[in-house]
Amino acid sequence: MKRHMGLDLARAFGMLAVVLIHASSTFTLQPSRLSLWGVTPALLCNQAARFAVPLFFLLSGLCLGLGRGKLKLPDFWLGRLRRVGLPYLIWTLFYFFWNHRGPAFFPSLGELGGALLWGSADSHLWFIAVLLQLYLLYPLLRLCMDRLEGLTLAVSFLLSLFCTLVIYVPLPLSGWWRPQLWRLFPTWLFYFVLGMAVTPERLEKLTAFAERRALPLALLTLASCLVYAWDAGNSGDPDSIKPQLFLFTPLVFAALLGSRKWLRKLPATERAVAFLSEKSMTVYFSHVFFLGCLRRLPLLMGNALGMLALFAGTVLSSLLFAWLLSLPGAWQRKRQERTR
Repeated sequence: MKRHMGLDLARAFGMLAVVLIHASSTFTLQPSRLSLWGVTPALLCNQAARFAVPLFFLLSGLCLGLGRGKLKLPDFWLGRLRRVGLPYLIWTLFYFFWNHRGPAFFPSLGELGGALLWGSADSHLWFIAVLLQLYLLYPLLRLCMDRLEGLTLAVSFLLSLFCTLVIYVPLPLSGWWRPQLWRLFPTWLFYFVLGMAVTPERLEKLTAFAERRALPLALLTLASCLVYAWDAGNSGDPDSIKPQLFLFTPLVFAALLGSRKWLRKLPATERAVAFLSEKSMTVYFSHVFFLGCLRRLPLLMGNALGMLALFAGTVLSSLLFAWLLSLPGAWQRKRQERTR
């Protein structure tokens, strides 16, 4: 299937949203004169970006759904390990030893194994650990979707909703396992399965609908974003996974598909979006390192302008790194083309 600008746009916005979540995290609880109903500019930015993680799970399932053909398990799992597992291993080792530099530079193998299993080497790697759990289950999910699509969607929604409610509303006797629930696939299963349900025909129909209803979808997404931020300001818990994500994330996805018709009118937009989409995984892996380095600069801390500068600096440095990392492969492809 040829490139779809709507999907590239979703990946690009998802990548920028992940960086914004981490760049704004240290500013969310700081007081501000611009606060409205407990929502400061930093908290609004942080909560507006919370669609990023479930959107990436949705896109991961969607890419598998669009390429649905005969499933060869060894080839599938080897392909996932090569494309996702190997970078995850490399970046886990990097962050693990970077964060353990000092007297404890050589920690135990148990600590390293735990970091690989749970994605705990740094704050963002848990997403890849959960994604690998879903890839491991994909053959079973694929079988269920092929035979009982509606039931599979319903069961996955109820399971993810239950996990989200347990995280959002502490229940009796849930204290010992609740803190780790967001690191396990059931919490995110619905988004992945929802993406799997998107066939090429459904994607075209959804894109056409979203483009016809682009403005109402944008307004609904904005309203959902404000409600999500207000909830965080009211509860004082910006990091909680809220049930509103089940509405917020699909709205963001549909709104991004609908905005394609507007963005196509701008010069070079399609190429820029494709570039951001292609570099999204490298930016995801590397941005926490650059963010940590930039946080040491006093000019980038202390107020909303500092937060925006921190976000911009992290995005630009991560993109530059991703571009430099891709140069050897680009040169190799050019040499092969010239040889042909």
